[in-house]
Amino acid sequence: MSNTMSNTMTGQPSTAIEIPCCLCGTMILPNAANQCGACLAQQFDLKSIINRGPGGSDITIHQCRKCRRYEHTETYYQYHEPESPTLLSLCLKNIPALQHANHHQNRSRGLSSIQLIDSMWIWTEPHSMRLKLRLTIRADVGESPRSVTIQQRLPVELIVKFKQCKDCNREYTNRTWQALVQVRQKRKLEGTKKGLVLLENALAKNSDARKHVLSMETTRNGFDFYFLQVMHAQQFTSYIAKVAPMKTKTTQKMVSEDVRNNTANVKHTTVCDLVPLCRDDLVICDKNAAKDGCGAGKLSGRMCIVNRISSLVQFVDAAPSRNSIESAFADLHPEKYWKGEKHYRVVFTSERLIRFVVLDVELCDCSNQIPYYENEDDRILYNGPQSGVDKYALADVTLMRESDFGESDETFLCTTHLGNLLSPGDTVLGYDLVSSVLPGADEWSVQNSFNASFVLPDVVLVKKVKGSNGGDEEDINEDVTEKPKSKSSLSKRKERRRRKQEKKVRELEAAASRMGFLDETETSSDTNEV
Repeated sequence: MSNTMSNTMTGQPSTAIEIPCCLCGTMILPNAANQCGACLAQQFDLKSIINRGPGGSDITIHQCRKCRRYEHTETYYQYHEPESPTLLSLCLKNIPALQHANHHQNRSRGLSSIQLIDSMWIWTEPHSMRLKLRLTIRADVGESPRSVTIQQRLPVELIVKFKQCKDCNREYTNRTWQALVQVRQKRKLEGTKKGLVLLENALAKNSDARKHVLSMETTRNGFDFYFLQVMHAQQFTSYIAKVAPMKTKTTQKMVSEDVRNNTANVKHTTVCDLVPLCRDDLVICDKNAAKDGCGAGKLSGRMCIVNRISSLVQFVDAAPSRNSIESAFADLHPEKYWKGEKHYRVVFTSERLIRFVVLDVELCDCSNQIPYYENEDDRILYNGPQSGVDKYALADVTLMRESDFGESDETFLCTTHLGNLLSPGDTVLGYDLVSSVLPGADEWSVQNSFNASFVLPDVVLVKKVKGSNGGDEEDINEDVTEKPKSKSSLSKRKERRRRKQEKKVRELEAAASRMGFLDETETSSDTNEV
């Protein structure tokens, strides 16, 4: 009774007949092969079934040569670290025998089911273009209920082949960009466009901001950045908006249209106009700007210095009153600037700065300032956040021109915000308004744009010179090459075009190098060569 119940529970008939294995003679239950599990595992070639790819070829996995991403689908590529669990999962999905869709093919080979028990990596040479796995497979040979279960541990080899992804394919094809970001800074006065230099430094430090840039071109007043997707261009625009004040304008252009499929090829262009103000510029803030709703706060109707450039423009009073240091600073939003652009006139740029020598510094005795020091040696200068004093403080400074030092006794007295930075004997850069000649339009602005309480100073101090470089003169060493004599006007035009093109290429390479694009290109090329 007990034997009958146990046979019923295991699913075997109570009158099962055992037969000997045709190879080793072990008594087994009858099956299609009439072999025991050990002999059947030796005779059955499970390795050839698992290592068979589509159409009987080798198992292949595709990888993009440039971006090193693996193909999941025809449109989706993803990067995986070598011998990572995610890459192992991708390799198992590329083995046809383990897929449920190929179950009918396994049955035609004599297998009723295949089950993966374990998988691990087998080390291979990184540049061998091969991926090797060690799989533990359990398979049922024959039809149930006379099937025999076998388990084998076998190696599987996958061949890695290069296949260019769509993103890299579009990158190597002309006119495939979908979004363009044009960064421009237009200044009326000739000089260095520090806004573009600030942008170059920010992009050089942030590789994530420039990783989606397809290509870059230099123009007269800025740069052009090309992107494959509009989303990447929008992310890039939002990043540079945090670096420099600007206004943006987006336009669209339809290149082609498919009416039947209701699709169109549209290219997007974003123009970013940077505020044409640079650090250390001397600016006149018209008193009428406040009436138009675009004033600079308390500094409307005064002469200011551009102290800092970020997403906002920070002004500092060129001739601050001795009340408080807070009233000497004001922020200007780029929207207010573009609304009243005519009310902000740049008088001098940083190229007009001259050197002065500080003779005496006397801090203004205000409630908001640091305490007055009877002994000059006891005064603490600002030397970083650990100094314990604020960076800026109002002070009356006596100084003279460095060029007149020892030749003339002419001195100047001015009020500046650099009180905690200066000490007698320091060299400071500033604007000399006594010996400077203003254009006619600026003279009219000086007479009609200021408030009645504003007094034009003789000297405007901008910043302290950290170290003397032995003069401001720059050694210019230009390679003088003899120009070949042209035999005709046509060859002259060709020579001019060639020189112009070479100059443009050099400027593009220099700008790309400053922003870090050439470093990434060299790194990727070295990776491909290896």
